[in-house]
Parts: sequence; C-alpha cells; structure tokens
Amino acid sequence: MQKYSLNVVNRSQSNKGTLKRLRSGGGIPGNIYSKGNARAITVSAVAFRNLNKKIGGGASLVELEDEKGEIALTNIQSVQINSVSRVIEHIDFREVARGESFVAKIPVHLDGSSDCIGVKHEGGVIDHKTLELEIRCLPSKLPESILVDVSEMKVGEAIHVDDLNAIDGVEFLNNGVQVIVSCQPPTVNVSSEEKLDSISPDIESESSDEEVASESKSGEESEDKSN
Repeated sequence: MQKYSLNVVNRSQSNKGTLKRLRSGGGIPGNIYSKGNARAITVSAVAFRNLNKKIGGGASLVELEDEKGEIALTNIQSVQINSVSRVIEHIDFREVARGESFVAKIPVHLDGSSDCIGVKHEGGVIDHKTLELEIRCLPSKLPESILVDVSEMKVGEAIHVDDLNAIDGVEFLNNGVQVIVSCQPPTVNVSSEEKLDSISPDIESESSDEEVASESKSGEESEDKSN
C-alpha cells in the first residue's frame, strides 16, 4: 500500500462565482466525506497534479492535512474533469478509518498482451472490458492495481472476476461472471479485388452464353436467307 500526503485548506460552502474565482486562482474545490459528514476544502491544482504523477494511476491512500494541523486518512473517490478544457473542477475524498475495512475502486492492468497466444498465433484481438474493480479491504491491504495475465489466452476465451487470483485481505465485490478481458476472433475484410475475383467467373459465363446465343441466332438468319 502506498500512502501520500497533501495539504488542504478548509472553506465554507461556496456559490458558483466564488468557485470560479477559486479555480482561477489555482485552487480546486473539494469535499471530504466521512460517516454522515462532509467538509468543504480547497486543494492546490499544482500540488494535486504533482500528487497524480506520483500515484501514477494506481489506487492509494492520501493523508490530507489542513491549516490547523488536523490529518484525515482518505481515498480519492472521484475527480470531476471539464470535458472541453480538461481542467480538474472538483475532487471528492472519502475518509478511511484506520483498522476498518472500506470500499474502493482499483484499476485493472493487463500483463502479457504482446505475448498472448490468441493474438500472436490466431490473429485475435484483446478486448479489455473491465477497467476497474470494486473491492473491500483494510487500509493496510489496499492494492495499487489488479494485474491480469493474458499471455495464455486463446481466441474465444475470456477471464472473469471469478478467475482472478485471490489477494490476501481483499474481497472482490463485482459479479463473479463479469468479464475482465477476452480475446475476440479476427475481423476479415474482403477487398474489392477479391470481390471482383469471386464474381468474375459468373460474368465470363454469362458473357459466353450471350455470345453463343448471338452466333446461333446469326446462323439461323443466314440459313433463312439462303433458303
């Protein structure tokens, strides 16, 4: 389990104008949720960006320390990003009680994609369907990610939640039959030349039949004239 720290500043609930000025000044509004309570905070955009680089896309615990020196152990619950500007607009943190299990979402990473039997020898395509899993565990047991080995997977095969290796202290909460990743059959596109080749014998046959009929008719007309 990786644990990081981040400084925050408490704030009162704000209106849209205040939040806009806060973001313009380099801050990100956020909330800390804990057992029926919510506390509004501000996080430095630069500090959070640096934190994200350290975390590297994995799951982690973050100790938030406010201006009073109070510390809350948290897990990042959600990050709202503007779809146009790609700027982070809001962050939700969930406070985690030490020694108590909690629910978190963990990213799923694939291992051995380039060596996958279905891809290398059967022309298949890897279809990564589940990008993250929901788990329950103690803070000390939180894994950064779930690594799934796909090197032995063949075309038509799939790996489900129930197929994952057990992790000490971690409970998978997703449905056991949910597909994590599968190897799909290759898609064959018939080229225009192949299509022409496939129909050319019929065209030639029809053309030959027309020529024979034409010659036969010409022969009959010649015989009529001679008679």
